[in-house]
Amino acid sequence: MHIAERGRDPRDYALLCTGGAGPVHAYEVARKLGLRQVICPPAAGVASALGLLVAPARVDRVATVGIRLDRDRVGALETAFRRLEDDARAVMADTGLRLDTAHVRRLADGRFLGQGFDLVVELPPGPYDDSPEAQRRLAAAFETAYREKFALTPPDVPIEFINIRVAVRAPVAGAEVAVHGEAAGGSAVKGTRPAYFPEPRGFAETTVYDRARLAPGAEIRGPAVVEEEGSTLVIGPGGTGRVAPSGNIVVTLP
Repeated sequence: MHIAERGRDPRDYALLCTGGAGPVHAYEVARKLGLRQVICPPAAGVASALGLLVAPARVDRVATVGIRLDRDRVGALETAFRRLEDDARAVMADTGLRLDTAHVRRLADGRFLGQGFDLVVELPPGPYDDSPEAQRRLAAAFETAYREKFALTPPDVPIEFINIRVAVRAPVAGAEVAVHGEAAGGSAVKGTRPAYFPEPRGFAETTVYDRARLAPGAEIRGPAVVEEEGSTLVIGPGGTGRVAPSGNIVVTLP
């Protein structure tokens, strides 16, 4: 639904599957959407928890401004943004994070005059002044984001920013993720068992693998089931999987 709303073709993408049940269903979901690749990362079942641990610290601030780009001073945006950024950096400093590693994003809730909804868009880096060039840069940023979502922009309608937002991020020490790709010793094949697949409809004798024993470069031919502690990856008949150096299993559909 979301990819259709943006006018994209799902066949241009790969499906990344996470969660305990995501890898179970990803192959069939990809097949129905016409995708050719599924990517299953290591520890897919705990991807959300892992992401929480390694995600950078983030402080968000928002303020209401109500500025029309065609008649109001753009320089007032710079003053408002600086105030929000200083506040966010102060919070970062209180947590002991290094401010020299912080990354600042400027965003705004914008709309064309008369619309009843706002669109959050990323703005170009500051500083902004009252020059026509700064006004053009901000208008172009909003129009580009608007066209990406709705394909067209209304002609000759002023743009107004209702709210401005600041997102300040800084990496957390010790949060680096390194995947070495080593595999445990021994055969990765645990055995075989009948498994049901909707296409071709019926049961097929399926090889079962222990993911911890799959080394980078290993190839898996479907039908196959790859088991690990947090999730199970299913590869349908005709599909093939290959273990990438990162530890991801990249599945190619027929």
